Amino acid sequence: MGSWIEQHATLLQVGVSIATLMIWIFYAQLLFQSYRRVRRPKIVINQMLGSSDKARFLISNMSQEAIHIDKVLVCVGEGQHQICEQVTDADPEQFVKERDPNQSPLSARLEEVTLQGPLEPGGCIELGALQNLLGRIERRSQLSRDAQNDHQDSLSRSDQQRIEIMVIGVYSSEKGVIGASRAFVCEQDGNLHPEAVQTTQHAGFFERRRMARLHAQYV
Repeated sequence: MGSWIEQHATLLQVGVSIATLMIWIFYAQLLFQSYRRVRRPKIVINQMLGSSDKARFLISNMSQEAIHIDKVLVCVGEGQHQICEQVTDADPEQFVKERDPNQSPLSARLEEVTLQGPLEPGGCIELGALQNLLGRIERRSQLSRDAQNDHQDSLSRSDQQRIEIMVIGVYSSEKGVIGASRAFVCEQDGNLHPEAVQTTQHAGFFERRRMARLHAQYV
């Protein structure tokens, strides 16, 4: 046995060196994945309180660090018929209805009038009910009456309506903006359900460029 080891000492040293290298690569990969998990932003958009038009949406920060929410968009439809509206700030009409008319809007707390601001890790904010969000899009759309009628006709002929919620924000010391989106489908019977199981994260290079263009569009 000893003579065999002496004869193959060089080969054994190479094998041990390769095994050691593989172990170091394995642990380096674990450290890198752990680092990416800590640095990677993750925003979750969920539907809650039923599946009707009264269902509400919750935006949660599942990242390791705080995320500054900058813009929240709601888009209805697809392709050329898609209408997007910024819903970051409270709806003025709804806000006035829910508050005491004798109380000044300036006395309202910040979280009552806007979604913009830092969202701590594990924190969440409520976006509002679906019927209110759709009402804001209808009231504040800049399309002409003819274009709105055409769009509504196309939706009425469709068996379902696609609603996409998009969040644009800034994560920690990362450059530029990041985002997340999740689409929901509203059937003709009013039943609302998510289009996909998970929220889509827009943190890659090309996704960030798209988020930056949307951010500039809705400044």
